[in-house]
Amino acid sequence: MSTTYNVFYDSNKEIIWASTADVNDTIIDAESAKGYTHVALNSTDTPIPEQFYVNSDATAISTKTVFDPTFSATTAAVDDAINITGVPSGTEVFLDGASAGTMSDTTLTLTAQQAGTYTIAFTKDKYQYYSTKFTVTRYAS
Repeated sequence: MSTTYNVFYDSNKEIIWASTADVNDTIIDAESAKGYTHVALNSTDTPIPEQFYVNSDATAISTKTVFDPTFSATTAAVDDAINITGVPSGTEVFLDGASAGTMSDTTLTLTAQQAGTYTIAFTKDKYQYYSTKFTVTRYAS
């Protein structure tokens, strides 16, 4: 069943928030002052910001793409390389929350330099956020 949602989105068409409640001109003006645009859309899906964005002509919501990387290993020893493939160019890579740069290719190679457990995350416009952990041991097992 389709429901009408009042959706507020930014200049990148990223949904900021959405509601089934009525919104009046005061709310629309206040959100507009923040740089957000309002649109009322009918959808069978709930416009969750992490999963959807507003399409280019603002007539519907579209599903964000899901990252599907392939890791050569999820555990490595110090000085081993971990190859990550299947990540589109233009993806920003984060290691333990700090930006490690933007990919210009579709393969990422990480060389383990210190033992520990690390979080790698990927972000890209119109993609769902992705993160996973990998472990680096002192010695090969």
